[in-house]
Amino acid sequence: MKKAELTGTQRTIKILQLLLILVPFTLPLWASSEYYVHSILGRIFIYTILVVSLDLVVGYIGDISIGHAGLFAVGAYTMGILNSTAAANAGSTMHIFLEWPFLPSLIVAVIVTGFFGFLLGFPSLRTSGPYLAVTTIAYGLIIYTFINEQEGLTNGTKGIQMAPLNFFGIGFNDNKFIWIVYPFLLLVMYFKSNLSKSFWGRAFEAIKFSNIAAESSGISKVRFKLTAFIMSACIAGLAGALFTHLDSYIAPNTFSMDFSVLALMALIFGGVRSTFGNIIGMALVVILPDLFTWFKDYRLMVFGILLLLTLFFLPNGLAGLFRKHFPKLFEKPKPIFTASDRSKIEFKMEECKDGHTPLDLDQVEMRFGGLVAVNKLSLKVLPGTIHGLMGPNGSGKSTTVNVITGLYNQTTGVVNAFGKSIGKLKPHERAQMGIARTFQNLQLFGDLTVLENVQVGLHKHYKSSFFAVLLGLPSVGREEKEKQIEAYRLLEFVGLETLANEQAKNLAYGQSRRLEIARAMALKPKLILLDEPAAGLTTLEINEFNQIILKIKSAGIAVLLIEHHMDMMMKISDEITVLDFGKKIAEGKPRDVQANPEVVKAYLGAEGAINA
Repeated sequence: MKKAELTGTQRTIKILQLLLILVPFTLPLWASSEYYVHSILGRIFIYTILVVSLDLVVGYIGDISIGHAGLFAVGAYTMGILNSTAAANAGSTMHIFLEWPFLPSLIVAVIVTGFFGFLLGFPSLRTSGPYLAVTTIAYGLIIYTFINEQEGLTNGTKGIQMAPLNFFGIGFNDNKFIWIVYPFLLLVMYFKSNLSKSFWGRAFEAIKFSNIAAESSGISKVRFKLTAFIMSACIAGLAGALFTHLDSYIAPNTFSMDFSVLALMALIFGGVRSTFGNIIGMALVVILPDLFTWFKDYRLMVFGILLLLTLFFLPNGLAGLFRKHFPKLFEKPKPIFTASDRSKIEFKMEECKDGHTPLDLDQVEMRFGGLVAVNKLSLKVLPGTIHGLMGPNGSGKSTTVNVITGLYNQTTGVVNAFGKSIGKLKPHERAQMGIARTFQNLQLFGDLTVLENVQVGLHKHYKSSFFAVLLGLPSVGREEKEKQIEAYRLLEFVGLETLANEQAKNLAYGQSRRLEIARAMALKPKLILLDEPAAGLTTLEINEFNQIILKIKSAGIAVLLIEHHMDMMMKISDEITVLDFGKKIAEGKPRDVQANPEVVKAYLGAEGAINA
């Protein structure tokens, strides 16, 4: 795989971007204004680190947090308690001054805040939307109340005075403070960039768009949501720890709920999932009150109006506006696959060779209160076969698929796959075993490209560690290229290779159905469940789908096909099971099932024949 060579304009843009990044390092050497460099620019950099932390939760996971001021406060007060001195706080009511050096204090502040983020992450596993937002508000208020009232630990409303920051006899309480803050900002943005371009970033995006589809692709919602909140908290704690030395003083009023709201506004102004947006959004929040003296008294009202205008006219924030008018500045290189690249890597499908039955349902029952959706169902799907599952609407077909994939836990009975009982396994654990599925209602990740959607399906096959991804090690880049080629080969399998770099939300309906199959096949499954894959397709598209499904069968993969199209079921199924009101009424070869009186009655309501 190779990338398109940079044009002269693109090279110039890259050089200008590099020079722009280096400029802040030079400011302490020639800028004399301590107010604008240390106070204003330093504040923008620290607050931008906080916005980056918020972006991980809001932009990538899709959860709303209005309590990040609390996490910011945890980092600040941990640094204050560890790094401040008794001499700097003469007359203080605080009992603890450990007087640790700056760097150990910073590390501990990050770790402690990460633990608070871990605790905050648990509510996100069960709540979302406004309910989670209210939970984060309460979390922030609890922290604010604690630091305000625990005078023996935090000095209460009097605050903590920090000692001058020195390294090797050099003071950093003036413009040179930029040399400490700015590298941390670049490091955080580098980590965020590496994460967003990796399989971790795609997992976050997948969870945001559809928890169900993400888990069915082998992604653990618990693991990735908790990791996102812990990372977000660690970064917020880093920002808070640095903030203690900005004014050499911290007090509770800095960390009120207003500050959380302003951080969220800055993120929305700038645009989520955008490094440039994080900086420009927070710059506006910091600079506007400084430019206009009257602004401070009405800032929440004015920012509220600006927020409404942004949401209405600029849903992607200012970064989206710049991206629209200056696309070359934000253009991401698209992978190009040569014949040589494709010949090096072949996507190998897996088949059930251990003699175990891929799927064996034994007297499975699924009840919802008094409703029996699946009634004592026994069913076997053999390796390398297509087993059809038919029935009128409401007969329990999709419920059966959801029981098999773990979205529902059966009320009674046993679900066996590959010789093991899987009734207690989570959906992502079943996917990792080799059980893949598509959905009756499309579940694609619209903002990801077609290629990236398939790469989400490849998730369990990535081997790079989390820290290798953060550091952007060369091995991570090599693995990413290999998986891109594997994903491309799967797009060739379903006939979508020419649309590899197109966003999934721009696909036609039939193309979206193919993409779901490609993503499911990326798991390298031994059993694939196709839930009405031909729904809404033309006769020509159905015939093409038949060929794709037969190719899957020829690879030795077991297929459970749920479909209403009788012609399709009769042509490609090796065996068919028919449900009616959750109960199996017929099973056997297609011709035998077609002639079964109970099947005819269930479909037509009277004696007759079903046209093949």
